[in-house]
Amino acid sequence: MSQQSMVPVAQCKGITIFAPVAGKFSFMKSPFAAHTTLSAVDIYPGGEFGDMAPSPVDGTVIDIREYLTPTPFKSRDFKEYITAIKQDDSVVKILHVKPTVKIGDTLSAGDPLGTLIQNGYFYFWNDPPVHVEVRPQGDYIRASNHNPLTSCFEFSSTNTSRESTLQCKVVFSDERFALLEGSYEGGQVKGYRLGGCLLDGIVPVEQVDDIDYFGLVGPNPPCTVMRSAGNRYMVSTDKVRAEVLAKESVDCRALAFSLSHSAPTIKVIPKQYGQKRFNVGDDVIVNVSLYED
Repeated sequence: MSQQSMVPVAQCKGITIFAPVAGKFSFMKSPFAAHTTLSAVDIYPGGEFGDMAPSPVDGTVIDIREYLTPTPFKSRDFKEYITAIKQDDSVVKILHVKPTVKIGDTLSAGDPLGTLIQNGYFYFWNDPPVHVEVRPQGDYIRASNHNPLTSCFEFSSTNTSRESTLQCKVVFSDERFALLEGSYEGGQVKGYRLGGCLLDGIVPVEQVDDIDYFGLVGPNPPCTVMRSAGNRYMVSTDKVRAEVLAKESVDCRALAFSLSHSAPTIKVIPKQYGQKRFNVGDDVIVNVSLYED
C-alpha cells in the first residue's frame, strides 16, 4: 500500500495529526475518556474492518501493546492494541489498529500502519476508526488524557439559526445504519450546519441515557457549552432536538455527524440491529434544533 494523501486536522504540543483526504474524522463521536476532555480525534480512513490504516502522524514507533477488550462474545478474540509513536518530547497514542509496523520503525503520515480491527469497544453501527491522542512520554497507557487538541481548520457561517432543516437522499442502507447526503457547508473541511457551526458527534432522536454530548465547530456557539478547546465545543444533548422524516416520522435511535474533506454524510442509527429503515434513493428530511432551558 502506498502512502495516502493526508491533510492536517489537529495539533497538540507541536505535533500535527493528519487524516486521509478521502476519509472523515470526529472529535466528539466517542464516549471514551480522552474525548470527554477534547483530547482525542477518531479518524475514519474509509473501507472496512481488516483494511490497512495509514499512520496519522510522523515519528518513530517506541512501543506496541495488546490487551483484551470487554465483550459478551466469549468465543471471539477481541484484542485491542496500543501503538506509541514518539515525536520530539511527546508520544502519539493510537488505538483500534493491529500494527504491521514494529518498534524502531520511522513513519511519515500516510505510511501503512496496520489493519483496522473490530473489538468490544464498538457498537454495531461503528465504522472502523483510528483513535489518536498526544500524551507525555511517561504517560501514554492509561485512558484519561488532559492535552486538548487544537483543530487545524476554521468554519464560519452567516446563517446562525438555531434550527436546521436538511433535505437528504439515502446513499447507503443496511441492517446496521443508513447514510444520508444533503446540502453541506464548509471550505476545506465540510459538514452540516447548526447555529453557525458544524455538527460533530451523535445527536439523539429521542432521549437516550448513554448519549450525553455532541460537538459544535465554529466561532461562537449559540448555546451554553460544557467544555471548549479552540473553536470546538462540547454541548449537552439536553440542548438539542432532532427528528427524521421520510413519508412520516422515522423511529430511530440517533444521528451521527462527522467532518470531512470530501462529501460528508449523516448516519441514521436504528434502535436495534436489523431495523432497515430506508432504501437507497429515498428522500429524507432531517430537522435539528438547539434550545436553552
